[in-house]
Amino acid sequence: MPDNIRQFIRSIGPGLIIAAVVLGPGSITAISATGSVLGTGVLWIVLLSGIFMLTYTILAARFGSINQQSLMTIVTERYGRWLAVLLGVCAFVVCAGFQCGNNLGVGMAMNAIFGGPIWLWAIVFTVLAITFLFYFKSLYQALERLMMGLVVLMIVAFVSNLVVAAPAPGPILAGFIPSVIESRYLPNIAAIVATSFSVIAAMFQVYLAQEKKWGPEQIREGMRDSTVGIAALTLISLVVMITSAAVLGSRGIQVKSAADMAAQLEPLLGRSAMWLFCMGLWGASFSSFLGNAVLGGTILSDSLNIGGKVSSRATKYIAVVIMLIGVTVAVLSSRFSPVNVIIIAQAFTVITVPLAAFMILWLSSKRELMGDRVPKWWVKLIALTGFAAVCLLSYNTVIQLARRLFG
Repeated sequence: MPDNIRQFIRSIGPGLIIAAVVLGPGSITAISATGSVLGTGVLWIVLLSGIFMLTYTILAARFGSINQQSLMTIVTERYGRWLAVLLGVCAFVVCAGFQCGNNLGVGMAMNAIFGGPIWLWAIVFTVLAITFLFYFKSLYQALERLMMGLVVLMIVAFVSNLVVAAPAPGPILAGFIPSVIESRYLPNIAAIVATSFSVIAAMFQVYLAQEKKWGPEQIREGMRDSTVGIAALTLISLVVMITSAAVLGSRGIQVKSAADMAAQLEPLLGRSAMWLFCMGLWGASFSSFLGNAVLGGTILSDSLNIGGKVSSRATKYIAVVIMLIGVTVAVLSSRFSPVNVIIIAQAFTVITVPLAAFMILWLSSKRELMGDRVPKWWVKLIALTGFAAVCLLSYNTVIQLARRLFG
């Protein structure tokens, strides 16, 4: 095999793994539910979210490759510990919200396959995740390969299913043209943006680049891997929304359970669609259990100056707290629709991300920190547009939640 082809395959592999892990239950649920109601009319939001996610991921990876100090150490030295702690708390809140979605995703998948209450499955798998975190790391890594394999299999099924469903191209193309969205659907849109444009996950790239001991010479490699991963994630999200619109929307099915979402795959798989979809949903959920919790634990421990490393004990303890909060919210909300709870939990997290987005853009534009690696003007323009978008969405989400709470 020629070296250039072998190198291309090596770059595709990590990208697909990133897509498989990031495509968690919140993404699948929010996109499926929105596609079944709004059809392909909001494809442009998925595409823009992917562009913003790619921009911020690359900015964070470049920052981590050039600076040896941790992100929160730099924030503390420049602006004070209070701002670092505030950023850490924001990351903690976002990850706790996503963790609730992970618990409900696992519960819905296991409930659809084996029965039993969703809250019970959420507790069982939280206990397993905590056990893996402290005692069976090597076993979890082997299990994670299986889980990612299930997610990749589900992704392949979605793409193949789209060919079988053969949706009309006209509405799909029209869906990439920006349009006005009714305010009652803002929680759905906020949930899609929160999962597709995960600012906290982008910020975590600073730590991953430093964990891998990347230097300025690895920036190009990191940009390539990030581009492949985020592009794959965005393409998959678009496929799920188009499939949901074509299959569920045409039948008038509103997503309320895992079985409803699984109906998207029936044109290709028939009755076996539920089994494949639910196993993939379980894989997407449980594979994110530790990754999401450790992400929040790393950033918060760094902000408190008690850790800042993925493997530090403080990171693990905070990760446990995130998992316990996630399962507690999942159990307390078990009497409500799990799909609606996931959407609300994901939407709520968008409130905390403007500060994180601003800090990534601000610090990565500092010449004294980046040298001649400061982003070009057009990259800053894209990042600034993304920042403005999450600020506007955050404001509207606060207004909508306030109206629901206080009438």
